[in-house]
Amino acid sequence: MGATAVVNENLLNGLHRLLFRVLRVRLLWLIVLVLALFGVLDVVQALITAGVITAVLVAARWSLRRAFAPRVTALCPVRGDGRTLLAVAGPRRRIQVTDPATGSAVTVLKGHRGWVMALCEVDTGDRVLLASAARDRTVGLWDPETAAEVAVLTGAGIGPSSVCQVRAPGGVLVASGAQDGKLRLWRPESGAPVHVLAPEAGGVMAVCGVPVKGGHGELLASGHTDGTVRLWDPTTGEPVRTLTGHVGGWPNALCVVPGPKRVLLASAGTDERVRLWNPATGNQLRAMKDDFGWLHALSPVTYGGRTLLASGGDGPGVKLWDPADGRLVDTVGGAAFIFGPYGCGWVRALCQVEVAGEPRLVTGGYDKRIGDWPLTA
Repeated sequence: MGATAVVNENLLNGLHRLLFRVLRVRLLWLIVLVLALFGVLDVVQALITAGVITAVLVAARWSLRRAFAPRVTALCPVRGDGRTLLAVAGPRRRIQVTDPATGSAVTVLKGHRGWVMALCEVDTGDRVLLASAARDRTVGLWDPETAAEVAVLTGAGIGPSSVCQVRAPGGVLVASGAQDGKLRLWRPESGAPVHVLAPEAGGVMAVCGVPVKGGHGELLASGHTDGTVRLWDPTTGEPVRTLTGHVGGWPNALCVVPGPKRVLLASAGTDERVRLWNPATGNQLRAMKDDFGWLHALSPVTYGGRTLLASGGDGPGVKLWDPADGRLVDTVGGAAFIFGPYGCGWVRALCQVEVAGEPRLVTGGYDKRIGDWPLTA
């Protein structure tokens, strides 16, 4: 990690496990019992000691969450009511749908019992839905126009981290990845499960649908904590190929970058690099280094009439890369993320929205504001 890298969600989760799961019952009470049996503490002192330590651990866990938890965990443009809306998720177990043209709230989606970690638009052909993956081990499907919860896809696993739509020959599927290492696919119309994929590759940090040459559906891409990006056939559930390159880290984000000749797959993560792949062959085309820490978000954007790749993470600003040659074209925000109203500038999510026909970059992360930046050369 770079010198400016900060405590992120993965380390935070590790501290939670150490402070609250390991010590809260077994080890703590075993130590107290041993001390009481050997006369170091009497029973009353032992109970008081255990209670004090438990209270300290609970307070430490709560303080860590409050201090380092992102205020915005996911952003997603979604079509509704004849316009493009912006869905915003955070740790308050709800999703706010806003009008990016005015900044006003359109509706609030309520129903999850855990943090909403990922969002995506799902176009079934008959209607457009919003999918949300949350820590309550469910994936919700919502109507963004009416705020109605259309379906709840249960059994999303421990620590759902990502969600996407995948176009298969038999129709659109909803795919989710979780930190238990499994990928799950459902049919959005019925909520019926299709596949559960369980590669021995560590937790799933990101998923993405990748178009297949010729327009015959898509592959499912998944990023894992063993440093690999894996491609799957969503119809059969069989692995297609494994992309290796994130040495000493893992991919936190995946996205497709459309091009004039072919579609590329982009990945970025804890090795401080944005990598571009040819999904048809599995070859890595280039790697762009970000010197400011872990990367958490990727999105294709339109900038000056061409398609660039935007990346955000622990460093100041959002980098705009040219996928054709890997050149850094521009940095959006820059010092404003550190000294301006956007707080410490750790970007957790980003996407592009259209406002009055003009592309704009929207960012969110560890402060309470949504960044809105014009994409003009």
